[in-house]
Parts: sequence; structure tokens; C-alpha cells
Amino acid sequence: MTDVYAAIEAITLREGPPVIAVCEVLEVSRSAYHAWLARDPSVREERDAELSPLVHDIFWKHKRRYGARRIVMDLADMEYACGSRRVGKLMRNQGLVAIQPKSFVPKTTESGHSLGYSPNLLMEMPELTGLHQLWVGGLTYALDRGARISAEIRNPATIVKPD
Repeated sequence: MTDVYAAIEAITLREGPPVIAVCEVLEVSRSAYHAWLARDPSVREERDAELSPLVHDIFWKHKRRYGARRIVMDLADMEYACGSRRVGKLMRNQGLVAIQPKSFVPKTTESGHSLGYSPNLLMEMPELTGLHQLWVGGLTYALDRGARISAEIRNPATIVKPD
């Protein structure tokens, strides 16, 4: 109901319709609305008012990349204890939404193309009779805590041909 009362307050403060009409349309008793206006803020509301600017500042300090869980950790470092759901609620109330990084999609060889394939020239070679008659090489790209590219050149003594 607190949200309804806050909406009534926002509507009537702009010199809109009178409180009586707004309460009738929203089916809220005027006495309950006026009691809500006269009451002191709760401890939770005071704490939320204290945390909201901190959440906002941490969110923008980290360039919109921190969500509720990471903001909770920053608040804990500042000795403010609260849960991720509470911070999430405060973020929603302020319209703060963290940027979601795009998933990494590695660039790989397109093997389904229609350009044809190179023939395997090793299958057409005569038998090798000694060293240094054939050199083979390969290139490997691996992503493991950063990009690694390794190149390898070998001088095999024999090549095993598949049957």
C-alpha cells in the first residue's frame, strides 16, 4: 500500500485532482492516506534512504558493470551490511540495470562453405626413404587465460597413410 500512497502524493502534489477524488478512484480511504502522510519513516525506510545514494555511486563508479551482488560486496567493504535482494530493490527503484557482457564466441574456421577443399597432397606422394624429404607444420589457437598461438614445424621420418 505504501506505493499507492506515494502515487497519490505524487499525483496531488502537481496541482492535479483533489485527494478525495484520487482516493475514490484508487479505492483507498482518505484517513489511511493522511495517517501515512503523518507517520514517521520506519527504520527500514531510513536505512534505504541512507543506502540508495551509496548504491547509486558504486553503480556509476564501476561504469554500470556492477550488479546487486557485487555492490553488496563493496558495501560490506565500507562496513554497510545488507543483502543482495535489498540492493536489487534499491537498484530497481532507481532504474539501475547493470550491463551484461556479451558471451565470447571464438572465431573458427567455416568448414561448411561451398568453395571446395584443397586436395591432400601427402596422399599422392611416393614413399619417403629418408629424413628431410618432407616438412609439415601446423598452427594452433587456444584460449586459456588469454590467447595463445603456437606454431609447429616437424620433419617426420615416416608418414603413416590411412588405409
